[in-house]
Amino acid sequence: MNHEYICIECKKEFEPDFFKLKCEESEYSCFDIRYFKNNSHFPVLPSPLNIETLGEGNTPVVRFKDKFPVLGDLMFKLEYFSPTGSFKDRGTSLLLSKAKEAGVKEFVEDSSGNAGASMSAYAKNLGMKCHIFVPEQTPLNKKNQVKIFGGELHNISGPRQNSTDAAKEFCRKTGIPYVSHNYNPYFIEGMKSFAYEIYDEFKEKITDIVIPVGNGSLLIGAYKGFHELKGLGLLRKIPKLHCIQMEDFSPIYQKINNFDWKFNSSSKTLAGGIAVTDPPRINQVIECINASRGESEIVSEEKTLSWHRKIANWGILSEITCAAALAGVEKLINRKVLGKNSNVLVPITGSGLKDLSNVKF
Repeated sequence: MNHEYICIECKKEFEPDFFKLKCEESEYSCFDIRYFKNNSHFPVLPSPLNIETLGEGNTPVVRFKDKFPVLGDLMFKLEYFSPTGSFKDRGTSLLLSKAKEAGVKEFVEDSSGNAGASMSAYAKNLGMKCHIFVPEQTPLNKKNQVKIFGGELHNISGPRQNSTDAAKEFCRKTGIPYVSHNYNPYFIEGMKSFAYEIYDEFKEKITDIVIPVGNGSLLIGAYKGFHELKGLGLLRKIPKLHCIQMEDFSPIYQKINNFDWKFNSSSKTLAGGIAVTDPPRINQVIECINASRGESEIVSEEKTLSWHRKIANWGILSEITCAAALAGVEKLINRKVLGKNSNVLVPITGSGLKDLSNVKF
């Protein structure tokens, strides 16, 4: 074993335990993974580990510098080239590989759609049964992905948090383990491959990465990957990681700016992938934003839908969620955070085919 658990709040150290999701000292705190100094893995990954893959990662990058001449460069990393059409496959591959090592045969997960589809696919490949809890308003194509991969779908009414609550209650009643991509630290470790790929292709060229953020697994994973590369002496400076949220679903933006905010349960958005109101790793996300010297911004539904159509005119059919990042790029340019010296990368985190039924023509 080349790693240990560390509580993201109290910083107490623990022996790794796949089924342990929260710190005993800090009731609501998740764990992070910290590696011992004699780690010989590159990239840095937990051992022992036999990664079960479906071909995730190594997604292409497309340049759109001509669309934003005010920037030094603008690139999209097309995460929808992943096996189930979203960036979640990076984390799922490692998480369920560890689940297999831990002897998991059946598990529970909650998701806004993409993670559920991803977990269902990888579970089927590994011979596991999974129960996926999703909001009732989740796009039909995402639900159908869960079902075609053999996942047992549980539709839950109300906001996204209700699906999490229902999944936990189901676990309490049945004894089936909760293999949550938001709580389990191994999912984050899989997300680090995003940073390693960017470094392999661009070295230090990328100055800024603008990410649509719900629970923040990609942003945390990106920071951890770049931080490791810096620690290995391969990178001098970590790109600035900018967090973009929707106006009515913005707990990270509100907390980082010390605003008094309470979620309005009547709020709705078509950017379902980031319609998160209570991210369990909120403080860890904020630490990563600040450590990278990044910014947090909120964008409107109107601007997000406008950008969704704009990038479709460029030939990029993204989820509506991804378009929030482009609305964020626009705001960061207007604020002079991004400019001619900024080489910006935006992850296009999911395929537009997943929620095309929500688009008005």
